[in-house]
Amino acid sequence: MAAIARITAFAKTTRLAPCPPRTMATSTTSTKPDWSPEKYLRFEAPRGRPINDLISFLSRSGLSQPQRIIDLGSGPGNSTIALKKQWPGAQITGVELSPAMVTAAREKNGGEGIDYQAGDVKDFIAPPDTDLIFSNAVFHWLRSSERIATIVQHLKRLKPGGLLAFQVPDNFAEPSHRLMRDTAYHSPGPWAKYFMGQDQKPELDPIESVGTWYNSLKPHCESVEIWHTTYHHILEGHEAIVKWFETTGLKPYLDLLEQDEAAKKAFLEQYVRGLKREYPTLADGRVVLHFPRLFVVGFRGKA
Repeated sequence: MAAIARITAFAKTTRLAPCPPRTMATSTTSTKPDWSPEKYLRFEAPRGRPINDLISFLSRSGLSQPQRIIDLGSGPGNSTIALKKQWPGAQITGVELSPAMVTAAREKNGGEGIDYQAGDVKDFIAPPDTDLIFSNAVFHWLRSSERIATIVQHLKRLKPGGLLAFQVPDNFAEPSHRLMRDTAYHSPGPWAKYFMGQDQKPELDPIESVGTWYNSLKPHCESVEIWHTTYHHILEGHEAIVKWFETTGLKPYLDLLEQDEAAKKAFLEQYVRGLKREYPTLADGRVVLHFPRLFVVGFRGKA
């Protein structure tokens, strides 16, 4: 049976994370064109660090020998494999909306006791014997009107003693994301017409405050653990920031420009000009990408 120490706390940590340019991320948003596993995996090591940090926290906090784990938004399978490495005896199901990601994950496999299925985090129902629902960089893709409600539903369905643990980027106010919005809406160029009158804006909604998360989840949990970690990724240059975000925060913007390569190219050139103003070049020509993430763990408690 899964078990975890009952902890309620708030913490903030900051760490330096020099890294080569590789990527991995997960999502459950269905957009066209489909997600690219290859581009995701460019930054596999640094994007995998929050996965390992969350798993490490769960292990240190007392989660031992879970029998069934659900990995919501499993992407190309990296988080699922990391979970399997930590708990080799568990049956783990990765749930992912992107067909390309599901295919990539199945090819990666990960060993006996892992399976992947297509599904949306908004309506997926975990089996009643689930010990842990884990999610890496997924729930920020939901609009604020449905984000917390979706998570609460997952919590309420967990068996007594079960856990829900997730992390999401919390970078709405970071220069990288502010520049996306400024370029799209406030900079003249051939891209501007594609962002006018959109029913669904390309920018994601800001992440809720720590207090909002606690007040929303605590009624359904015996305890809640919440913290922020800001990672400082050393990247090869400003173009590397574009490559980092083209499969995540930039993707909804680029999707709107998919049919106009000239406008897309001009949009990215303007975005890079902004990055060069906001992110100073280091002595060796590299840049630091500051990347805050929010971590939340809810312990369902015994009945």
